Amino acid sequence: MFSKRHVLIALCVGLAIVQGCRQRNETAPDLTLTHEVSPQPPRTGQVTITLRLTDTSGTAVTGARIKLEGNMSHAGMAPVFADANEIEPGRYQSSMELTMAGDWHVSVRVTLPDGRQFERQFEIDGVG
Repeated sequence: MFSKRHVLIALCVGLAIVQGCRQRNETAPDLTLTHEVSPQPPRTGQVTITLRLTDTSGTAVTGARIKLEGNMSHAGMAPVFADANEIEPGRYQSSMELTMAGDWHVSVRVTLPDGRQFERQFEIDGVG
């Protein structure tokens, strides 16, 4: 039979696991992040990814730090990383090396000037 001590230990371990697995980024539902990929259709090699970050009124969000991570849709490929630089207010651009044909997903990690962070993801399908 379990003692109170065993139950307490199990509860503490469970809470630690839940806290460790919880996403640490804050959400920013009041912001919109759109993307464009060039060239179209996308092909292996360098692609340009342009992101637009706006609030609900359509006002450009400036001064964000944006990091991208590209992964193939199947396991076993090394991810590719890139930073996006602000090229005009609320418009950020990055160059990313797509190393193989196929479907990619890109995680976008945004840190706002006030320190809030959020992550969004988009797909680049059919890279030739």
